[in-house]
Amino acid sequence: MLTDGRESKKEIPDHTDNARGAKMKARKAFGGWQRMRHPILAFLDLAIPAGLFTGCGTVGLAPPAPTGSTNVLVLMTSTANDKLAQFGLVPGIVTLAGTAGNSVTLYNNSNSVGFGSSGPGEWIHLNGAFEPLVTVSVPQGTYNSATVKVGYCQFTVLTADPTGQEGQDTYAQGTCGQGTGNTTVILPNPITISGTGMVLSLDLQVPKSYTLTGSGIAASYTISPVFTLAPVTVSSSPTNMLNGKIGPFLSQITSINSAGSSFVAQTTDDVSITVKSDDSTTYQGMDGFSSLAPDMPVNMDLAIQSDASLLATRVEAQDAASSAVFIGPTVYGPNAPHPGWFTIFALQGVACFPGGPVFCTNIFQYYSNTVFGVSGQFSNLQDLPFPPSFSASSLFLGQNVSVSTPGILTAQGIESVTMLALAPQTINGTVTAISDSNGFAAYTVVLAPYDPISTLQQTLVATNHLNSPNTITVYADANKQMLNTLPINPGSIARFTGLIFDDNGTLRMDCGQILDGVPE
Repeated sequence: MLTDGRESKKEIPDHTDNARGAKMKARKAFGGWQRMRHPILAFLDLAIPAGLFTGCGTVGLAPPAPTGSTNVLVLMTSTANDKLAQFGLVPGIVTLAGTAGNSVTLYNNSNSVGFGSSGPGEWIHLNGAFEPLVTVSVPQGTYNSATVKVGYCQFTVLTADPTGQEGQDTYAQGTCGQGTGNTTVILPNPITISGTGMVLSLDLQVPKSYTLTGSGIAASYTISPVFTLAPVTVSSSPTNMLNGKIGPFLSQITSINSAGSSFVAQTTDDVSITVKSDDSTTYQGMDGFSSLAPDMPVNMDLAIQSDASLLATRVEAQDAASSAVFIGPTVYGPNAPHPGWFTIFALQGVACFPGGPVFCTNIFQYYSNTVFGVSGQFSNLQDLPFPPSFSASSLFLGQNVSVSTPGILTAQGIESVTMLALAPQTINGTVTAISDSNGFAAYTVVLAPYDPISTLQQTLVATNHLNSPNTITVYADANKQMLNTLPINPGSIARFTGLIFDDNGTLRMDCGQILDGVPE
């Protein structure tokens, strides 16, 4: 068990280069506990999830032994409740072992260990979501085991003490698995690699991957990651994350192939992906494919194709003129200590250059000309049985937002905001009632006491107090994706993904998908 550590001052951080460097070094300290009020979160890259394309055999005959290779797309995802604000883990080597004694490397990151590690890393924003990790050619055959070696890891818990002070308790290891880098990888069934393309889901089981006893500097903890690796069947016309449609996720355009109607983008997990575009691709905030430009931050939905390639179904530029975009829940403000100031716990970010024109920061300031908007992924706002509104007056702590900035600093050295957009987030809670509301299924959901929304509402910095921060009404129309395997009844625990609004002190969600819940 690891119990050593230290405590830093609970104050709004200095924005000098030296201060930022010190924070980054403190965050990556080996085996150390930290408590920061407003840490600058390093953007770690991740890997996960899944898809599977199947073929047909000859009826009545044993299929021939597979030959050749298959394009395998490895996706990353996680399964989590709401106890942790972030779980940072950098994968190093992912391998498959075959029944014939052969082994194949799916992913290899030589810079996954220790100070300065890089690659996929933050997994809580992948709770109930997929992002690409790697596409690799794999020899066809049957594989019955896998290994995942990992490097640096950490997790953070948001807290509120009896005096109303907000804290962020971060527990870290220089190398996961108590210094071994070992993990547990579960294959529910042997994986048969065949056909032109397949997709595999690398799913981090967050509650099983750590232990925490106590709190603060006196706490003891371990970090021993547990993954599930499994294929997912991909539809010819994907509609949700379980049949080949992935997103939304943030990325930055790096190059464009106009002749091939495709582009290359870098995800927030530092993964480079090639994306095709066609007449079915919807563009939001821009005129179309011709409007794409290198360095542009975009939010995308993708459909996995039969050869494991990626087709954009939706590409959104919330602010085409922005230099950087950050996504995460608000943890401080707004309007404290100065009008328009707020901070987020940044889980995703693109175009962030330490020491460059755009700081790697999490403190922002909006103005009267800042545009408040909503993610273009949701098109049913006008049909909701409540007036959905997102503005400075309805911004509350724990609400997931997307921040667009031009990289221009205020007089206080704070990043100015050109657009602040409400972004989807996943909650895990207990259903207490189900009813109908103007054609929407309405689920009354009670959040756990440790949920970030519940926790942050107990702090003195919560300027917008909710009437009942532990309860949220979730509205799901006929277009929602029911991805749960267990029935949902009063008493059930479920995960809901959607946009959360403050309706005059009452929490309401426009829900896009429902998944099985995670024990609290």
